[in-house]
Amino acid sequence: MEEETVICPSCGREVPKTLYCIYCGAALFKAEETPEKAEEAVEKAEVGVEEVKEEVTRPSEVVAEEAQGGEVDPEIRALMEDLKNYFIWKIKLVDVLCNGDVSELVFTKLFEEYQSKINSLTQLRNQKIEQLREGFDKKKEELKEAKLKLEELRVRCAVGEIDKSELESRAPELEEKIKKLEAETSYVDAQLACLNNLLGGKTPKEIMELEKTARSCYESIRALVDEGKISEEIAETLTKDLDAVLKIFDSMIGEKKREEEKLREELSTLEARYKVGEISISDFEKRKREILAKLDKIWE
Repeated sequence: MEEETVICPSCGREVPKTLYCIYCGAALFKAEETPEKAEEAVEKAEVGVEEVKEEVTRPSEVVAEEAQGGEVDPEIRALMEDLKNYFIWKIKLVDVLCNGDVSELVFTKLFEEYQSKINSLTQLRNQKIEQLREGFDKKKEELKEAKLKLEELRVRCAVGEIDKSELESRAPELEEKIKKLEAETSYVDAQLACLNNLLGGKTPKEIMELEKTARSCYESIRALVDEGKISEEIAETLTKDLDAVLKIFDSMIGEKKREEEKLREELSTLEARYKVGEISISDFEKRKREILAKLDKIWE
């Protein structure tokens, strides 16, 4: 009896009518007679290639965003909230000093108190990160291997190497292992995402305002010394501290600032082209609106 064949919708070759193309691996069940049958076939025999591919190729910022939506340990959330508050209070304290609204004596007392709290909280944070990461990479690798084994098993069934009964007897154990490992790794992902988000809950615009405050203070230090408002010792301490703070901000919003700068340069160039008559007023206004719309979205 002649074997029934179909045309693969992906590679166009004539292949045996199985769940997957023997040449390119494309799903043949998607060409079932009705959407209901196709959906049923997907549920019963989905290989999971895309799922594995997504695990490997998802951008880190997407992983972080997804993890932040998970369940975070209240203790870790409270730790990071405290760390965030002391970090912000320290910046605001320096701003108060630069505005001449606090004596150097009181400033020094509060600054050292805040810095001491930040140091102890950061040490605790680092300990928790180390504890969470212990064995985490191994679990990630186990999860990846389990998914690949399940995929391999389903493909072997699809091409007829093993029968459906063998697939049904071996798959549940792998599926249960995958479910368990996914729960464990998702939990750790959520904790690490929170622990690595110093200003969690702050919008990019709010972070930008804090950065502006810190930068303004940094740039005014020398003038304050020259005016006799702060000592050289305090100035040296603040210079080192604010330099480190600005580097933290750059890691958070540096890319957005560079994007904004690029768009503003583009806008200036556009205005120059219009002034010399290279482009019409309608073209200028249209492009200007597009650039301004992009600028508005940067800090949303």
